[in-house]
Amino acid sequence: MNTPAFLFWKCEYYGKIVFEINTAEISEMKMNNKYLISWHDSAKNTGGTKAKDDVEFFLRNQGYNIIDTPHNKYLKMLYVIFVLPLVCLRIRKGVIYVQFPTGIPFQMKMIIFFIKHFSGAELAYIIHDIETLRIWNDGNDHPESEQTEMSFLKEADGIVSLNHKMTDWLIEKGIKAPITDMKIWDYNNPKPLTDSREYKKSIVFAGNLGKSTFLKKWDLETPIDVYGPNAADKYPSNVSYKGVLAAEELPGALVQSFGLVWDGNSMDTCTGNYGSYLRINDPHKVSLYLSSGLPIIIWSEAALADIVRDEKLGITVDSLKDIDRALSEVKVDDYQKMCSNVQNIAKLMRKGYFLKNATDELNKLMNRQEY
Repeated sequence: MNTPAFLFWKCEYYGKIVFEINTAEISEMKMNNKYLISWHDSAKNTGGTKAKDDVEFFLRNQGYNIIDTPHNKYLKMLYVIFVLPLVCLRIRKGVIYVQFPTGIPFQMKMIIFFIKHFSGAELAYIIHDIETLRIWNDGNDHPESEQTEMSFLKEADGIVSLNHKMTDWLIEKGIKAPITDMKIWDYNNPKPLTDSREYKKSIVFAGNLGKSTFLKKWDLETPIDVYGPNAADKYPSNVSYKGVLAAEELPGALVQSFGLVWDGNSMDTCTGNYGSYLRINDPHKVSLYLSSGLPIIIWSEAALADIVRDEKLGITVDSLKDIDRALSEVKVDDYQKMCSNVQNIAKLMRKGYFLKNATDELNKLMNRQEY
């Protein structure tokens, strides 16, 4: 039953729930002036949904007030137009975090407007994706979309960027707000960490298989297990498709020796929009692997290749064709040291360490009001 009258009634009902806050709750909100807008994406079994859910989980645990929005797409629109401005009027100082991007452009525009003009708080982004780099970097002109995205980014009073390469790009594009680097995604992973892993020279890949067409060309001696939606009708014999698992189930299936981070249609290098995007993006699958205690194999030109090399969390390769040789050169003792290093960073990820550091530092840099 989604008639307009019913939806408006639900919005009115929802609004009453939002505003019927007792005195104790109001006092608590005044004592803690840190907020996060919770936006419920519709996609399931995707890294994007999991990443946003984890940000909310960790910030909630750190004492942030969560501004919850409806799940229904029509109620979301009504909420943004009619309820959010009233919520913002109640917030007279502090910082409101928005996960970027959120919703469709019109909704994002309204969210920015009401935070900037109705509240007394700073607007801060936690960046998940920059579409100008992810999907519009295809050699075609997308001036309106790119200009809209950049205008949104320039409205921020502070930004949590994914890594220093993304930060450099934002500064080059004229972003003047303070920026901090998260370095790597945290990951809420309830599965117990295993104390040790046997080195089997095996690989797993988890992700959207529709854009991972390099798997159709997998002609290595090393076999690979594959999880994810949009699988091809047929893969080479040493590619074993294992189906689609929910985000909470996937860590328990990662019993291989390494998790692979790669994108595009080539075995030689990462190609296309998504492959090139690895140079500036932090793929959430990296944190899935590491938080599960799994060392990784990653493209040597990826943004996260530096932390893999520096912290000895796995192997970097120029080409997938280097994997057979690279795995043959890894000694059992070397692999166990990798696993130990991965365990250490996994424990930090499971606590929300990297997000906390980035948001705490950003709050200090904005430094206009007490948080």
